[in-house]
Amino acid sequence: MRHTSIVVRDTEHGAWSGQRGAHFARHALRSTLCALLLAGCQDLAVTNPNEPDRARATQQPTSAESFVASAFRTWWPVAGHDDYPAWALSTVAHEITSGFADFGQLEPSAEPRSAWNNSPANSRNQVNQDPWYGLYRTISSVNDALISIDSGLVIGDAARTTRTQAVGKFIQGISHGYLGLYYDKAFIVDEKLALDTITKPQFHPYPEVIKAAVSELDQSIADANKAPSFTLPVDAWLFQAMTKDQFVRLANSFAARLLAYSPRSRDERAKVDWNEVIRRIDAGIQTDFAPVAQTDILWDDWKRLVARVRSGPPSDYGRPSYWLLGPADSTNGFINWMNTPLESRQPFQIRTKDRRIQGAGGPATPGKYVGYQQATIFAASRGTYRYSYYYFLRWGTGNSWQSGPQPAMTTTEMDLLKAEALIRLGRAAEAVPLINKTRVANGQLPPVTVDGPPNEPGCVPRKLNGGCGSLWDALRYEKGIELVGMSGVTAFFDARGWQTLAENSFTQLPVPGRELGTLQLDLYTFGGPGGQSIAPAPDPEKCPVTGLARCP
Repeated sequence: MRHTSIVVRDTEHGAWSGQRGAHFARHALRSTLCALLLAGCQDLAVTNPNEPDRARATQQPTSAESFVASAFRTWWPVAGHDDYPAWALSTVAHEITSGFADFGQLEPSAEPRSAWNNSPANSRNQVNQDPWYGLYRTISSVNDALISIDSGLVIGDAARTTRTQAVGKFIQGISHGYLGLYYDKAFIVDEKLALDTITKPQFHPYPEVIKAAVSELDQSIADANKAPSFTLPVDAWLFQAMTKDQFVRLANSFAARLLAYSPRSRDERAKVDWNEVIRRIDAGIQTDFAPVAQTDILWDDWKRLVARVRSGPPSDYGRPSYWLLGPADSTNGFINWMNTPLESRQPFQIRTKDRRIQGAGGPATPGKYVGYQQATIFAASRGTYRYSYYYFLRWGTGNSWQSGPQPAMTTTEMDLLKAEALIRLGRAAEAVPLINKTRVANGQLPPVTVDGPPNEPGCVPRKLNGGCGSLWDALRYEKGIELVGMSGVTAFFDARGWQTLAENSFTQLPVPGRELGTLQLDLYTFGGPGGQSIAPAPDPEKCPVTGLARCP
């Protein structure tokens, strides 16, 4: 391979520059560098007559449209619906527990926490490598189509062209958005960027990446509103049939997600523009966004493995954590477990009024979302603190993970996100009915008031000292139990903003070591004692406002 770029490292800003060839590749090859910026990764001496000419292909209306219509399929896996980074982030967040090493989860979820090994030689490097290249591959694909449309390409008629443009900007926005949610910094590459004029491209810190992503979503909304109407089919595009108005609502809900989930600490989360989050939610989805799976085309491997049953016990790969379920325990089982030294912890049976965890027939009968099964499926040498007697059964059982709707963003998530915003804005009374929607209907629990759950024996949730929880505790518990199993990454975003991560956990992912090596930049990482981007000691019950009962 002949390279035509001489790379120069800027150690302060992570920038690079150099002499380049005549043009730049726009398709995903071996790295982001090749994917977006370097023609030098091509073989300049040999012409392959069988290799498709992408520039020519995007001038064909149906080809340009297909680039956008198929792009969601590459975004979907790395946004929490496949194995990387879902298993690592969910186990770090104490949502799911597992003692297996697959998918890079064992080392980052071990306690006490250690730094993430960002070496490209790390056999688990796909945790931060797969999302990076998957998201840029998706961006590259839609950018090609958007460039052609900006150059005057008409796809059938004006409405069809507008649909392609609007969905392309949407995919571009959610792809940059998840780069901003995952990484400390990233490149911002849209269809307006003249790649052949760049002399010193730079990484942008994650707040700038999030801002660009929200702007792209807004442009998607503006583009969609230019068309009188359009529809998206159920078997392609976003894999859920929707009208133009439903599409616009989905874009607003994703913007709400990006704004609320991007903070890396409790202080940052407190500074979110929560009024804007509420505005977006009110303009957002009114029904669940649940793409319909198609075998070998679009499926949810996260749901499959969380609920997997083979020849032995259910949830034989990973199980709901006691940190997730324990606050519902009406005995002192969870409190005793939590106060037991880490290496001596053993699983226990929860007794609770929450019908999502325990059926009406007693503590051993399955609830609506999880069931009880006395099995220790992980090696004790990897820590008995990882054990759980509970299995997941709400989604992903049987073949459901590859057929039918796969919930990816629910109205419940938006309701509870709005409830958080209302509490933070001093409007707690307005948050109460939003929390009670699922608490009462799904959990069959007594409704909360602004003072929290009824202060009675067996209240749900309980505080870590055994007292009855506050409204803030009830919100966090409700969101955890309602969203478990939907996506493998959301719990991590909440945990870092609520300060519930284990001390010294990483709060974001570094740019992959492979990418740093390609750019000739120094290797760096996050997490571990004395490291960068580490979580402080957890303090989950600290109230974000003053004046709430039982809320210090």
